[in-house]
Amino acid sequence: MNKNEVERVYRLANLDLSNEDIDIITNKYNIILDFIDHIFEVDCENVEMTEMLENHKAILREDEAQESLDREDALKNAKDTQFGYFRLDWKL
Repeated sequence: MNKNEVERVYRLANLDLSNEDIDIITNKYNIILDFIDHIFEVDCENVEMTEMLENHKAILREDEAQESLDREDALKNAKDTQFGYFRLDWKL
């Protein structure tokens, strides 16, 4: 991941990133991506699966219908809106 990609991710997330932090964040992203690449290189061919989802006994809450947010409240902190919706600048 290069500096331009990091800046783009932060702009899309509407987050501020100072110039001195760009190198630090870029380096951290690349460390994580290198680690992920290393994980994909591990040979798991003869490794027995250790967790079965059908044996998992998660306790889930019941869904309860609730009143939605008022559109004005939902959009009040949006950086940009158009036609009553969030507006994203895809050219960032």
